[in-house]
Amino acid sequence: MRLFIAVNFNNETRSRLLALRDELRGKSQRGNFSAPENLHLTLAFLGECDDKQTAAVKSVLDTVSFELFNITIDCVGRFKRDGGDIWWAGLHGSKPLLDLQRELTDKLNVAGFALEKREYKPHITLGREVVTDIKPWVIEPFNETIGTIDLMKSERINGKLTYTSIYRRGKWLSPIVVEPYNPQWAREFERIREYLASNLGYLAVAIHHVGSTSVTGLAAKPIIDIDIEIALYEVFPQVCEKLAVAGWRHDGDYGIAEREAFNPIKQFDFMRHHLYVCPSDSAEMIRHLKFRNYLRGDKAAADEYGKLKQQLAVKHGNDIDAYIDGKSEFIKRIIENKKKL
Repeated sequence: MRLFIAVNFNNETRSRLLALRDELRGKSQRGNFSAPENLHLTLAFLGECDDKQTAAVKSVLDTVSFELFNITIDCVGRFKRDGGDIWWAGLHGSKPLLDLQRELTDKLNVAGFALEKREYKPHITLGREVVTDIKPWVIEPFNETIGTIDLMKSERINGKLTYTSIYRRGKWLSPIVVEPYNPQWAREFERIREYLASNLGYLAVAIHHVGSTSVTGLAAKPIIDIDIEIALYEVFPQVCEKLAVAGWRHDGDYGIAEREAFNPIKQFDFMRHHLYVCPSDSAEMIRHLKFRNYLRGDKAAADEYGKLKQQLAVKHGNDIDAYIDGKSEFIKRIIENKKKL
């Protein structure tokens, strides 16, 4: 796999970057301009990696320490090249970003990766091979608070350059909140399910409400977890197209096989949700359903799980990785109890 480590942006920042790209394109004679979904900030380029190297990168990401930090995008510039320049959106100096990039590259070098030696200049590529008469310009600054970094896979699918996340580390922008069960969660799922079903039609075998909000009486983060079940991966490209029209972007599997994640690209009036697409034989979806069904049938276990999550939320604040790790032993114990499942 051809891999790199990057910061991805929220929809607001992506829209601002897209406007800059379009302004540049409108003033250029020619160029190869970045697709909206490919706008990102590279932290380290790794190149072709086998499975062993990919696992090593994930281990490095697990050891990197960082807190939330801000970046400010305030200019448009270029790297001059024969045959057309690379144009980019530039960042105001951010010490936490530079410290993170330095720690990453140091640890990757120790792990045996041969990285570029050139000075790191943080930028977001807007276009390559660009021919234009304009000069770099200063823009009205805009900011984003960064909480996650992704290990990205680069590939060409049907001739189109596509970037997807295969592993993610990060922290939430605000503290994790676990609330008492709310019957509204089931109604909200039904609203989203109906919208999805109307857009996907026969492509969806089923649309499952999973996660803690699907268990009556269970305390949970107020986020609806949804698994769209498809018969085979062969229909996945069609599902991607339908979901893009409906308002979601495919963001990769975050390192969990047979579970493709989608995030909203337009404003919905739906409750916050996590959306995944899984084939019918997906081990991850089967695990979701088994765990949900067990908790629905065992109130004592559901109560125990709810208390654990409340304790973890208080303990870990906005550290979602530590929160998830704290739940893993309980979930493993339930899943491995085959007699009760």
